[in-house]
Amino acid sequence: EIGETLRDARVRARLDISDIEHATKIRAKYLRALENQEWGMLPGPTYVKSFIKSYSDYLGLDSKRLVEEY
Repeated sequence: EIGETLRDARVRARLDISDIEHATKIRAKYLRALENQEWGMLPGPTYVKSFIKSYSDYLGLDSKRLVEEY
């Protein structure tokens, strides 16, 4: 699951949502929506892919795999 992967990596890195928001410029509500896989709360597929890429890159995850999984 994409959301679980992102959340687990963030928790392991001991980062708060606000840390990610500041670093990636993605609003906290969208980061929470990604972690909870609440796709309807996100602006659209193009944005979602960009958010997943930025978030996963910041966490050092395989962004290409996560975007393809989406």
